[in-house]
Amino acid sequence: MTFNNSILIILKQNNGLDFNGLFSTISSRYNNQKSAYASLSRALKNLESQGQIKKKDNQIFVTDKGLASIQFEMKEKLVLKLNEQLKNPLNNVEELVQLLIVFTERANESRDLLQNARENSSFTIKDISELQERIEERKDLLSKMASLIGVQEERLRELDFNDKISLNFDENFVNKAIKFLGDERLIVETRDNELLQKIPELVKKNDSIIVEKEFIPNTFEILLSEPFAKMIIYLPQIKCVVYNGNVTCLGAFSKLKEFEKIK
Repeated sequence: MTFNNSILIILKQNNGLDFNGLFSTISSRYNNQKSAYASLSRALKNLESQGQIKKKDNQIFVTDKGLASIQFEMKEKLVLKLNEQLKNPLNNVEELVQLLIVFTERANESRDLLQNARENSSFTIKDISELQERIEERKDLLSKMASLIGVQEERLRELDFNDKISLNFDENFVNKAIKFLGDERLIVETRDNELLQKIPELVKKNDSIIVEKEFIPNTFEILLSEPFAKMIIYLPQIKCVVYNGNVTCLGAFSKLKEFEKIK
């Protein structure tokens, strides 16, 4: 249900309202009164330009076109969505619940909407009751599955399976990386032209940057100067994907734990 149609419903139920009366009705939906005022003013301007409301002696009324919009919203959108969702309700329970909440709230505001829904819906209270029972049954199953998944997660750790951690691409990450590299070379891959132009020709080979130990700190300074460049940094048995100022480190569980512990 759109904000515009909510306004139309309120106006119809009250046989018209002035701006202040309408504002007091909708303002509780907003935390900020300025936002509520701006949204209402914008919506009324759009509705009037579309011929869905009219003004007379400071009062705002719904036109026949506005009433048709309400009926279309109920018949062609909300109820049809509910009808469709309830064919396979467990596929997306969250969306179904949201639709039901919107439906019951709006139906409570307007008897016209409720009547339209009765005429066009293909579901009943019994269907909702049976769905609730099915969800309860699945909840028990999911609880058991969650427990089993937890066991398998621990076994994967014991097998030293692949894991990942996310960090900021900053000096803290660089300090960890330098210590973790030890005497190993630093290898970086990137196609970011701005970053590549800053790298000395001595350490570049096409899209790869290969740096010996003594030049690693200076190279990292250059990399940090372009924190939003996309690049891949290779540490011993760890692949670090840098993007948009963040680093996703991929590698064996034990290696990542070793990397995380570095101060």
